[in-house]
Amino acid sequence: MDDKLVTIRVFSDNTQAHIAQGLLEDNGVKCVLNNEIMSSVYPLTFTSIGGIKLLVNCDSVEIAEKILNTTNF
Repeated sequence: MDDKLVTIRVFSDNTQAHIAQGLLEDNGVKCVLNNEIMSSVYPLTFTSIGGIKLLVNCDSVEIAEKILNTTNF
């Protein structure tokens, strides 16, 4: 098992990021959000630093993509 995390989505909206995270976790896919706090600290320049990244283990990319694509994320 590889522990490398892979970014599968980038969000500019905190709410959408949390919905996607919850959807994956409800389906047994462990994931984390990166840059989440930065969206609150620097809201005006946030998109220039990369957005909120949804990361999953590289072994879970295929199933995570399938789940998110099925729900139009």
